[in-house]
Order: sequence, then C-alpha cells, then structure tokens
Amino acid sequence: MKIINLLTLRAILTILLLATFFLNNGLSRENDKINKSLAKQLQTILEQQNDLYKIPGISAALISSNGQKWIGVCGYSAEKDSMKPGMLFGLASVSKTYVAALVLKLVEEKKLSLDDSIKQWLPSMRFVDSTITIRQLLNHTSGLYRYQGSPKWFQAITTNDEKIWSPEEIINTFLDEPVGKPGSVWDESAADYVLLGMIIEKATGQKAADLLREKILTPLKLNHTYLYPDETISSEKLAHFWWDVNRTGKLVDVFPLKSKIPLASMFSSVWTSGAKLSTAEDLAIFSKALFEGRILSDSSFKQMITPIQLGNSPKYGFSVVIDTIEGKTVYWHTGGSGYTSVFYYIPEDKLSIAVLCNSFVDPKPIAVELYKGFKGYNNNLKK
Repeated sequence: MKIINLLTLRAILTILLLATFFLNNGLSRENDKINKSLAKQLQTILEQQNDLYKIPGISAALISSNGQKWIGVCGYSAEKDSMKPGMLFGLASVSKTYVAALVLKLVEEKKLSLDDSIKQWLPSMRFVDSTITIRQLLNHTSGLYRYQGSPKWFQAITTNDEKIWSPEEIINTFLDEPVGKPGSVWDESAADYVLLGMIIEKATGQKAADLLREKILTPLKLNHTYLYPDETISSEKLAHFWWDVNRTGKLVDVFPLKSKIPLASMFSSVWTSGAKLSTAEDLAIFSKALFEGRILSDSSFKQMITPIQLGNSPKYGFSVVIDTIEGKTVYWHTGGSGYTSVFYYIPEDKLSIAVLCNSFVDPKPIAVELYKGFKGYNNNLKK
C-alpha cells in the first residue's frame, strides 16, 4: 500500500510539474506581448502619424524594459498589398551602426586598432588620404567627399539600375575632392563605411556579411536582417517603396519602374554604409541588445557612445547620435535612401523603438510619438 501511495505521489508531482511547465511557457509567450490596451493605443498613434505624414506604409516595433514587445504596421506596401510585420525595408545609414559594432568587436579580438591608418590595410586610392584612421572613419571625421546623393552618383545608379557595384568601383567612381583634412571636419560620407567594409575583409579574410552574421545577427537570432548584395533575398519579402519620381508631389510605387528607379544599383553602391535590409522587430532587438551591453564590452561601448568634439558636428559617436528626449538621454540613428529608418534607445527606461517607412519621410517624429504614448500610458497606471 505504501508503495502504491509513493508511486501515486510521484505521478501527481510529475503531472503538476508538467502542467506548471506548459503553463509557464504559455504565459511567457503571452507576456512577450505588451498588454492589449497599450497595444491599441500605440497602433492608434501609428495610424495617426501615417495619416499626418501621408506615408504609404509604416512598420514599427517597441520593446520594453522587461522584454515585452509591440509590433505594429499600417498602410500598404503596394496598392493592393497591405503592410505586413515580416516585410523587409532598407535601413540605409542605420546599417552603419551594425558595422561600427562589428569593427569594435574586431578591435576587442585585436584584429584591428582604432588608430590604424588606411594605408596599413588598403592600397593607395584617389581622393583618399592614406593617413585617415579607423576611428575617423567610424565617427565621420575623415574629411572624405559625401558622394551619396550627388548628381554623379544618382545618374550612375539610375542609368544602369541593375548594376552591382564592387567596393573598389564605388571608391574609384564616386569620390571627389575631400571636404577637409582628416580630423578637422565632420561630414557623413558613405565612403567612410565602405572603406571600413574593405578593411574588415582585408584584416579577417572573410566577407563582411558573413562576419556580421557570425558575430551579431546569429547570436541575437536576427533571422530577418541581411547585407545586400552579399546576401540576396526574394523581392517578394521587400516592402515596396514609393518616390516622387516626377517631382510633382505624387508618390509612385517604384518597384514596377525598374528602368527608372534603382534598386540593386542603389543598395550595392552604398554597401556596408547603407545596404542592410531588416524588419522593424529585428532592428528593435538589435538596438536593445547593443545598448544593454549584449554585443560589446564595456570599454568598446564607451568608445562607441563618446561624442566627437568638433564645432560643426552633432553629438556623434560611432554611428550613434547622443541626444535627449523629454530630459532623458537617448541614442539614435536614422537612415534614408528610398526607404527611411530610425532606432531610438532610452537607457533610463530600457526602451527600444524602431520605425521603418516605405517613402522618403523623417521617421524620428513617429518614434517620439510612440515613446510619448508608451510613457503616458505607464504614467497613468501609476496614478
């Protein structure tokens, strides 16, 4: 009888443990999501911003201090295709923040030094001062010409919109006279991060895309982030982007107009400076991990967020702007090249926000309104 009771007790305990396991796992999945009332408020804000700025479509994500997540979309990709959370957007200059983090990881591994000069890694190139350091490339104080957006660049990428540009072609074709001596001026030249991509590959013997995946994307399970053209994806995964092609004020879906608006050529011509593709959720996860110390060492992170001291510059670290929002420190970076993107991270709140748009509009005010909505909701709960 005692044996039967013992076996029965063990069976009951096993059932209870299994029930607790499944219950807790169910709860954790549910708790990954921000509560429905707040989610509804954030969605309303997103739709209001969409109407205000007349954006075809927006994808956004917010991750709170306890890891609870909100993902919202509104508008459309194509006229008969509503925006979906899993759609990819071009990150443009936000790509640089990923590359800056990768460079710092290679510095930690002693494969590079921030004070290495270009001449230690790359051959002589026209309009490139070989004494420029990796640090100056990272914080955009190289003095190199800002080629992206120049008439020469735009003509080249629209003339042959399917061309894949090599890094060497980018530098040899688009650079012009420097805007200043290294260390004397701040200007966000895409050439800085193209050169960093070339240095990364020279120092390691590996593709920059492979290193980004190995050291950052895979550990964080960012399975919806890519570097074009080294990593290619189906165009069906991309949100369509809309431009004022004819400068009439009317936005046009450029995907059916390959002969007029670049895609492959535009992205590849900025490479490690602006050719990353991602979802809003992946971008929010990346920024939260970066600024909460899950990618870099403390010393590397300190280097990344230390602003340069030049009169003409913003408070700019290594592809991170150090700013304030409602009196709180915020780290952010934005990008725009057809698509526009921004991440915000507020360390005091341990809050990460990402906003992606499929037309050329400043996404920062949208991120700010989402932040205000989130904080306002939580403040009301405390009353």
